[in-house]
Amino acid sequence: MPLIPMTDSLLRVRDLSVRFRLPEGEVTAVDHVSFDVAPGEVLGIVGESGSGKSQILFSLMGLLAGNGRVSGAAHFAGQDLLAMSPRALDHVRGVAMSMIFQDPMTSLSPYKRVGDQLAEGLIVHKGLSRRDAGREAVRMLDRVRIPDAARRARSYPHEFSGGMRQRVMIAMALLVKPRLLLADEPTTALDVTIQAQIIDILAELAREIGTAIIFVTHDLGVVARLCDRVIVLYGGRIMEEGPAAPLFAAPAHPYAKGLLHATPRIAAPLTPRLETIAGAPRAGGAMLPGCPFAPRCDQRIDICQTTPPPLKAIAPGRLAACHLTGETA
Repeated sequence: MPLIPMTDSLLRVRDLSVRFRLPEGEVTAVDHVSFDVAPGEVLGIVGESGSGKSQILFSLMGLLAGNGRVSGAAHFAGQDLLAMSPRALDHVRGVAMSMIFQDPMTSLSPYKRVGDQLAEGLIVHKGLSRRDAGREAVRMLDRVRIPDAARRARSYPHEFSGGMRQRVMIAMALLVKPRLLLADEPTTALDVTIQAQIIDILAELAREIGTAIIFVTHDLGVVARLCDRVIVLYGGRIMEEGPAAPLFAAPAHPYAKGLLHATPRIAAPLTPRLETIAGAPRAGGAMLPGCPFAPRCDQRIDICQTTPPPLKAIAPGRLAACHLTGETA
C-alpha cells in the first residue's frame, strides 16, 4: 500500500485491523489501515459513526473490548504497541501517550478532588512528591484556562460544567507532557463556543510542548481549524488522505465529497435543503468484495462492487481509494 512519506515519524501504523467476535459472527471494525504521524503534527480522522475511528485509538491504547482482537503493527518511538505486554504498555500510556475521551465523567472519579486526580499521574509516573505534583496540577489547570485554578483543584468533578470537565481531562492528558495525544471526539457534547476554546487550547499546548495529536471526530469544521492532515474513513477503510486545506478545497473520493457537501456553511447561498449521502452508514459486518462505499455511491461502476480500490497517490502528498481517480506518476 502506498503511503505519504513522513520523515522521522513518531508513530507508524501498518495494516491495522480490528475485529470483534459476536454471537452472529465476526465483525470487522478497522480493515488494514496504515498511516504515519510526525512529531508535533495534528492528524484528523473523520467519518460517520461506526466508521472505525474510535477503534483505531482504542487499539493503540490497548483498550479494546474483551471480544476484540487486533492485528498489524503500530511502532511508537521504535516500539510496537500491539506487541507490548500489558505492563510495558501501561508505562507507555502513563508517560509518553495520553488519551482524552468523549465523556470526561467516564474518566474522572466522582469521589476524588480534581487536583488529587491530576497529581496522581505525576506521583506514580514521574516520581514527584505530593506537594510538587499538586503545584503542577494547579499550574496546568490554569494553563487550560480554568478560573481560580488553586481553589477549583479542591473541587469534585460534579462541581464543574461539561466544558470545564473537558478542560480538566485535557489538563490531565497533557500534564505528563506526552509525545502523543489521542483525542476521541472530545468536543462533541459541547456548544460551539466551548468547542472553539478547547480547540485553541489543544493547538496552543501542542505547539508549546511539541505533542503530536490524533484527533477523531465527525465534525469537519473542527478538523479544518485544528488539523494539519486528514484521513477520511469509511467502513473501516481509508477512503482519502492528505493535507487538510487541499483535501477540503477539492476532495477526490465521492465519500469525502459527500461529507463536505453535507456540512452546513454559513456563507453558502440559501438552498431548499441540505445535501445528504443516500443510504445508511456501514458499521462493521462481513467485508464487501469491492469498495465499502459502493452501495451508497452515485458514481459507482461495475468494478466498484467486485474489486477493492487500492489506496493510491493522486497528487503530491495525497492518497485516495477510488477506481475513478487518476494515479500520479
